[in-house]
Amino acid sequence: MVLFSQPINPDKNKTEAKNTEIDFEKAKQSCVNYYDSAHQDYHDQYRNELAVKPYDKVFLTRFSTMIEKDAKVLDIGCSSSAQQAQFFRDTGFRTTSIDLSEKCIATAKANFKGIHFIQMDMLEMNFESDSFDAINAFYSIIHIPDEKIEELFFDLNRILKLNGKIAIAVHTGNFSGFFEENGMSIFYQTYTQDKLKYLIDKFGFRMLEIQERQPIYDFEFQTVRIYLMAEKIKNIELNKSSV
Repeated sequence: MVLFSQPINPDKNKTEAKNTEIDFEKAKQSCVNYYDSAHQDYHDQYRNELAVKPYDKVFLTRFSTMIEKDAKVLDIGCSSSAQQAQFFRDTGFRTTSIDLSEKCIATAKANFKGIHFIQMDMLEMNFESDSFDAINAFYSIIHIPDEKIEELFFDLNRILKLNGKIAIAVHTGNFSGFFEENGMSIFYQTYTQDKLKYLIDKFGFRMLEIQERQPIYDFEFQTVRIYLMAEKIKNIELNKSSV
């Protein structure tokens, strides 16, 4: 069982409208349940994904050239496959990788050495301020409802060093709700370039690159994706509770 193994069809799957307030605890628990159940499938299917996705590997390689050697990199939402964390480790970075699912972290720990895996909620990161030189978030912020996304970007600014870099990949669109597959429901949402540009600008980053990719691989979920790189240019003075 792998998320988005079948195309999303809002007419056939139970969804909640974009303008409907999402039950945050329900959304969070749906992700825990789904990834705990799918941890072995994710590991088996995606652990070597970059070998068959040259576009993604080229993007990450370009991103890595912006980061100093031996830098500290945080990979957010590694699942059990940890494909981006493996890339950063193999490129020579000190890599920390977090995921909400305990089973995903346990599977990743058992299979990938040289990466510091932590079971952690991305909305409750307890890292010190200015802890990382770079952050990677591939298809992880898609599981954060709108009401919490600004809190996350505040924290991304806080834990990233000044002039640190961030890479984000998401599915494109205007959907927010629950997707049902194989008898399980999981929350996710898609993004537009305008929404991402707003978040990047508001929370102290400067956009370095943003692009869309068509579904060029027949084995992946057939959506248009957004990839971006940005640089932290200032600290945000607001308290997280006021965001």
